[in-house]
Amino acid sequence: MLGIPFKACAALAWGSARLVATDRKGRWLVTIGYLIAMWLLYYLWAALYAESPTRAGMTFNSAVLHVLVAQTLLAFLPVGTDWRLAREIRSGEVATQLIQPMSLPLRQFAISLGRALAKATYILPAFALFLWYFDLNLTPKTIPLALASIALSFVLLFCIDFVVALAGFIATDLWGITASKDALVMFLGGALMPMAFFPAEFREVLAYLPFGHFF
Repeated sequence: MLGIPFKACAALAWGSARLVATDRKGRWLVTIGYLIAMWLLYYLWAALYAESPTRAGMTFNSAVLHVLVAQTLLAFLPVGTDWRLAREIRSGEVATQLIQPMSLPLRQFAISLGRALAKATYILPAFALFLWYFDLNLTPKTIPLALASIALSFVLLFCIDFVVALAGFIATDLWGITASKDALVMFLGGALMPMAFFPAEFREVLAYLPFGHFF
């Protein structure tokens, strides 16, 4: 019995990944847009550090690597679970999913995992190329812990997206809710600037919230 959910999850994840992989034009557009955004962020932070070698106790390399890594994770870990599930709720498709043997959260997680892995296959090479071009060195202390951290970040982001999507049962339009959620994730998660730039009291509050643990 335990093998059935895992096989079904693997099949869903593989099918979801193949759907993303077949969209070649979409992959190129996303990759080019990602590289342009990274290029702009690099020169923005270079301008901020032009008059001082350190800010908020961080050097230019440490600050820019933090932001670039966060933006890279943000490019492939969130896969639109909130939008997808909300659309299925509005269309009534979720009714058929609720009576299937696999639970709704597990089904959505498998689909999201496949999409995230597929997006990582072209986002991460672009990130490596960007680091090489600007001669930036990213060396985690331990690769297994870094991979485990990324996996846990994906789970946390999925849980928040899933909870937000459930608002689709009571709200007809989730655009404002999801847009607010995305803004909170980027700002409070440190994707726009490292949390070291926040006031000390604010950082203490963020330690008890999930946002500071995304990236």
